[in-house]
Amino acid sequence: MRHCQAADSRVECRHQRDLETRSISVRGVWDRAVDAWIDGDKRELEAVWDDIMSGGLGTDWDAYTHVSSVGWAT
Repeated sequence: MRHCQAADSRVECRHQRDLETRSISVRGVWDRAVDAWIDGDKRELEAVWDDIMSGGLGTDWDAYTHVSSVGWAT
């Protein structure tokens, strides 16, 4: 049984789940992604994401085909 982290989250215990995180470098497509974001070009953003998935996620790429957000870190 999984330990509930309700004190550390706004998500109710019954809706929490363990998630695996991945770190990948996007240096090769960063300029394309920023330009597409500024231009509101969703198709180009999808193309950039496809390039990231096919180039850096290996066999687990399908787990990342649909995302609701992307975190940026320095």
